[in-house]
Amino acid sequence: MFRRLIQWIKKFFQRLLGRKKTPTTITSRIETKPAPPLNDTDLEFLFTELLEGVNQARGQTWALKWLHNIEHRVSTERWVEWLRRFGNKLLASTASNNELAVRLVQLGELEVGEVGDTAYDIGMQLLTRNQTEPIWEYTGPDAESNLESTSPDTNGHREFQPQQPENPPEGEFQTITLEQLYELMHQDPNLRASVAQQVGTESDDPDVIIQALVDQFQAANQSDTE
Repeated sequence: MFRRLIQWIKKFFQRLLGRKKTPTTITSRIETKPAPPLNDTDLEFLFTELLEGVNQARGQTWALKWLHNIEHRVSTERWVEWLRRFGNKLLASTASNNELAVRLVQLGELEVGEVGDTAYDIGMQLLTRNQTEPIWEYTGPDAESNLESTSPDTNGHREFQPQQPENPPEGEFQTITLEQLYELMHQDPNLRASVAQQVGTESDDPDVIIQALVDQFQAANQSDTE
């Protein structure tokens, strides 16, 4: 009798301990909140990142991918609306913003769509709004034959077209804008080195040289008015 009781207790505990525990799954509901809308400051920060990549010559493919990756947050229409406000603010400022203007033009030349076109227009307005400041006298052969301007073709893309300026008398200077000087320096390394030497910079980057030229001009104007 006692032996049977012990066997029964053993079997009882074997059955008790042998049962498989069913894991309890706790399902938690996580609410996914939409990202907060971007304000103008956020857009300016992001656009600066885009321009920095363009300035580093990452190319059209990179710029298109960048815009595509952020399209879920910022649509093309939103970019264009913001760019117009941003451009109006830049044009209303007394600062030259030539370096920024050049980068805007560079973005437009990549042909990345409406965002690039709008940026290009703003950049060109910034570079050409004051003809009295961005001038340079140049006597090289390119002054007569290689001056170029941009105009849209039938497909809406900008292409360079040669101008037909009147040739100045021999020995006289040809007056060109900063935009034209910028293009000439891209084409002529000797001119680029000469201008860099005159403005006192060791950089071979046309953007840096243009900025140094503008800074030198503004410093000269300030000294004249004092």
